[in-house]
Amino acid sequence: PASIVPLVYLLKETKDVPVASTRDQCGEIWNTVCSRAVWQPMGFVYLYNVLQVGNAAWKQFLKTVLGFTSNQLNTLLIVAYVLLW
Repeated sequence: PASIVPLVYLLKETKDVPVASTRDQCGEIWNTVCSRAVWQPMGFVYLYNVLQVGNAAWKQFLKTVLGFTSNQLNTLLIVAYVLLW
């Protein structure tokens, strides 16, 4: 941690920097998303969340073996939906 302290100087924020137009910013975002290193993980996360289907066997396992209550399962579901939004 002490070796990081000198690097704080490099985090100096420059002021009065010209801001790119919205069109340029959107173009840069689009170019980034078109990169294979970006769209492949994004596609995986999207498909994983779309195809994740809850079923009765999984809920029964969570309740009987792991001891989750219905209230805890509902709370986990709500948190998951909020974080995925």
